[in-house]
Amino acid sequence: MWRHANVSVRGTSHAKTGKPCQDYSLCQTFQVSEGREVLLAAASDGAGSAERSDEGSRLACTLFAEAIERHLNDGGRVEQLTRGFFEAWLGRFQRVVRGLASEAGCRSREFACTFLAAVIDEEAAVFVQIGDGAIIFSEKEDVYMWEFWPQQGEYENTTYFATQSSAKKYLQYSLHTGRQYGEIAVFTDGLQRLALHYQSRTAYEPFFRPFFSVLRRLEQAQDDRYRDSLQAFLDSARVNERTDDDKTLVLATRYTPRTEPS
Repeated sequence: MWRHANVSVRGTSHAKTGKPCQDYSLCQTFQVSEGREVLLAAASDGAGSAERSDEGSRLACTLFAEAIERHLNDGGRVEQLTRGFFEAWLGRFQRVVRGLASEAGCRSREFACTFLAAVIDEEAAVFVQIGDGAIIFSEKEDVYMWEFWPQQGEYENTTYFATQSSAKKYLQYSLHTGRQYGEIAVFTDGLQRLALHYQSRTAYEPFFRPFFSVLRRLEQAQDDRYRDSLQAFLDSARVNERTDDDKTLVLATRYTPRTEPS
């Protein structure tokens, strides 16, 4: 059974200017045929300069979850989630954004957002990303690796967005079969400098281990107390001293706590 939690917290820079949190995230499981459980973890970071990017990030995650649920309900499997599936989803997302932009009298650019997601069952895992942020996974307890390094745009502190016409060009996709993923973390760029070690281009394992150590001990799939403590940490002074951006962290584990010898 997957245990999971996800939190998006407004950054101090947005709090000062009265902007909303422009990040959005979700994490859920689907029960499918043969008793299989499929995990979906997704996050999106709305561009700070885009007026309606909070709507864009929410829309990206919710439309993606709907597409995955339809695929599974129709009998589709995780290993059948091809790059074409994600390109079709991206096209639908952009069409919906264009419609909303037309109604609001603005450009699609005002809904700009990145997108990251993982879909995993017992036999396969699919990862997809446009823009910065990262997806971290574990095949061995307490050892963490990244799937895609955060994308940087043409200039420093820029990236790519799911709303731009060339988004398919920057869509990163991977499918893995025959590998067991025990833990997953998805986060937006507000946590990159805490969660990644840039000099060695590795996941910073001391950042993740305490979160997963507690998450493994939860007695149910979701726990509001754990989520509240995670939110408090992301909004703490020690974190806000390192980053003033919005912060999103999605965590999921199916490892069980270690049994200590008596």
